[in-house]
Amino acid sequence: MNKIAQIILGLIQVLALSGLSFTSLADEAALYDFAPPDAAFLRVINLQKNTPSAGSNQHLTLRIEGKNLSTAGYCSASSFVYLPPGEYNEQVSGLRWQASLEAGKAYSLLVDDDSVTLVEDYRAKDSRRGMLVVYNFSSYSRLNLQTAKSARSVLSNIAQATSGARAINPLKSAFSVVDSADTQGTSLVVTEAMIFQPGVSSSLFICTNPSGLFTHWADRAGGR
Repeated sequence: MNKIAQIILGLIQVLALSGLSFTSLADEAALYDFAPPDAAFLRVINLQKNTPSAGSNQHLTLRIEGKNLSTAGYCSASSFVYLPPGEYNEQVSGLRWQASLEAGKAYSLLVDDDSVTLVEDYRAKDSRRGMLVVYNFSSYSRLNLQTAKSARSVLSNIAQATSGARAINPLKSAFSVVDSADTQGTSLVVTEAMIFQPGVSSSLFICTNPSGLFTHWADRAGGR
């Protein structure tokens, strides 16, 4: 077996073990490689707790410019789609939102039981490093994130209903979520491990349900 074949086989094995699919990576590449240079990017984040979609498999769906943005349920997100920049006036889950999308920017549409909020989101701009983005949708006023194995600080004081981000080297890692007010640094929950990709943003949602705190990666393959 020549060296190139060995490299390809090794890559296939890594992807298979990580649970990532060629389809999801190809879809992501297609979105950003073929989007017009002046496109805006949008996704939907489902934060509905007290609606039928929050407690069932019903999807929250927004159809816009002929494209569907669908989520699986509470504390999940659709994939990003690219859209023409400009003014939008749409309805999602019976709630109306009106906003302007700017070229070259990414946005998340936060949909809860009573309102829709558009927030500017992060995009990975370093082709050599990934980006970790953490969203505190929990009942905790502030949270810290640290590495699960070594307890090294990754992000600190992420306020409720806000997010924090940092560049991260390509690697596989799990994280612990800690209450910022806890001086002992006791782990509240440990995330699943994520393989970070160069030039790709990976979104971690921290949410609360009746059973307590939990985490959810928006996309196992990340999103830019």
